[in-house]
Amino acid sequence: MKVRQSDLKTFGECGRRYYYSRILGLGGDKSGSLTVMGTVWHFAVDVYENYDYDLDLAKRTFVHYWENPKALGERIDFWHRSTTHEGLRKRGLSMLERYHELAPWRQGRRLGSEIHFEVPIGNHVLEGTIDKLWARPGKKRLEIVDFKTGAAVPEKLRHNIQFTAYCYATERPEFWQYVPGHEDGFQEFAGWQRGGWWYHARNNKMFNAGNREAADYKKLALAVEEMDNAVQANVFPLDIKGESCGYCAFAEGTCGSEMKDPR
Repeated sequence: MKVRQSDLKTFGECGRRYYYSRILGLGGDKSGSLTVMGTVWHFAVDVYENYDYDLDLAKRTFVHYWENPKALGERIDFWHRSTTHEGLRKRGLSMLERYHELAPWRQGRRLGSEIHFEVPIGNHVLEGTIDKLWARPGKKRLEIVDFKTGAAVPEKLRHNIQFTAYCYATERPEFWQYVPGHEDGFQEFAGWQRGGWWYHARNNKMFNAGNREAADYKKLALAVEEMDNAVQANVFPLDIKGESCGYCAFAEGTCGSEMKDPR
């Protein structure tokens, strides 16, 4: 089975939602204004990283694609409360300016950004995209930097499966073929610590996600294996808490139509 890092997150939030979107291919995620703005901002930061930290170019890129999100394959299905087109435009530009204050970063070097990878995990394949990969030679530590433009910071980043998946990927020799100029990275960074940083763009703060070790990777492999077992058994549990229903297109449609009246 090929599993995306985002699949693990979706399945963990609601197996039924995963079933509709990934197994049946029905789509189902509504694209809100904040999500689309975040996608455009990510693209502008990638331009910034790859073109010598050119802030003006990054800002022009952001404005261009914010005015034309379809060029990135995005659409806005609904507007979050208290958001406007002009307001989010200003927010995105402001976040780029604040990010510029941190870069080029000190005491390290950038290895790559927007790194899409596919690596083996047990009998399966793990797929994902790393926002930014950073090396700190002085500490012998590889760091995954994940950009967030609106999401609340999780309370327990140390156990966040996204960072575990990304750190695990860098431990695989297959990963480094996706990092131009660092094809020998498996040998170069062997034995280095792996860790992560959650960058909250709106308030310009970095949150340490901690290091990942062998025990974390075993847990990740088990999660992938258990997810595959559920898929093979055709078992897709509903989100009992209902916390993921608010932004799911299936909540009142396909999902709701399957509910039986308990009376």
